Amino acid sequence: MNATLDALRARLHQTLDPLIPPGSCCALIDFPHHGNVGDSAIWLGEMAYLKSRNCKVAYTCDAGNYNAEAMRSAIGDGILLITGGGNFGDLYAIHQNLRERVIREFPDNRIIQFPQSIYFANGSNLARSQAILSPHKDFHFVVRDTVSLRLAREHYDNPSYLCPDMAMMLDLRPLRSQRKTSDVVVLSRVDEEKAAHLTAGADAQLNSVVTDWLDEPEPKHQWLYDWSHRRLGWGSSRIPPFILNKLALTAANAMARQRLARGLSLLGQGNVVVTDRLHAIILSWLGGTPVFFVDNNYNKLSNFIDTWLKDSTGLVRCASFEDALEQARTEYWPASPAMTSNPV
Repeated sequence: MNATLDALRARLHQTLDPLIPPGSCCALIDFPHHGNVGDSAIWLGEMAYLKSRNCKVAYTCDAGNYNAEAMRSAIGDGILLITGGGNFGDLYAIHQNLRERVIREFPDNRIIQFPQSIYFANGSNLARSQAILSPHKDFHFVVRDTVSLRLAREHYDNPSYLCPDMAMMLDLRPLRSQRKTSDVVVLSRVDEEKAAHLTAGADAQLNSVVTDWLDEPEPKHQWLYDWSHRRLGWGSSRIPPFILNKLALTAANAMARQRLARGLSLLGQGNVVVTDRLHAIILSWLGGTPVFFVDNNYNKLSNFIDTWLKDSTGLVRCASFEDALEQARTEYWPASPAMTSNPV
């Protein structure tokens, strides 16, 4: 795994370093101000990368507090970075609308879309996106799987690049030593991307946890993040904007770390993870935990695995959750009786 991870990080630097000069002043846009742990892992990976390039993040925002004038004042002709993930398309309109608004309102800045997966269910939404992105003279479209790369090159005139997910910048070796309290952690998504449903329970002889990771307690630094952005919007605040921007970024990073820690604690309970979430795979793989996975509704997981981790051990593609649980039982607990069909 270490050699594969080193190669992924080298590819990440090889792709992004020519676009982001060392010491650049930049904005990091679309902070994941929600409970999805995977998006916080991406954010922290992006911050780790920017730190490695000695870049200054002078402004950050989410879809609810974006302020074009505050960002323009903070970064001038600096680089605009849009956070990566799996929300490029029409499944998550709030994120796509923010992305398109930024591209329209900043025609002269370099804009880099950090690695994304692309999915449009509606052709008219794709056409609208193409009409907004393609005319931008310095927009760089970075994607994280070969299927998305093909879509980007077919439908957009902007330069496009293939790059691993930014969570690969995280160091999760301490997860390997976490005390295991369950045989299997089943992390099963409950949102609109879900394709497979868990209809039968795990073996009664196995200790399992079935959950998702969207619910969270209120982050400790949410008040500081919200307060800083409210002050930025006042215009007449006596606190200098650069201080407010720094406080907002500090709070955003603290919330992302809290969310990631919650997710790692959850995943780390199990000797094996069964999931349909991409970052449950990535984080488990980084931490050395075997994963049996099923895909989401547009093959996002398989597209990523086939691009970067196809030959990695410990990652097993399955047809259903029941199949995943059965394969996990067969490989790691072969002496256990067959799975029951009791509903969860």
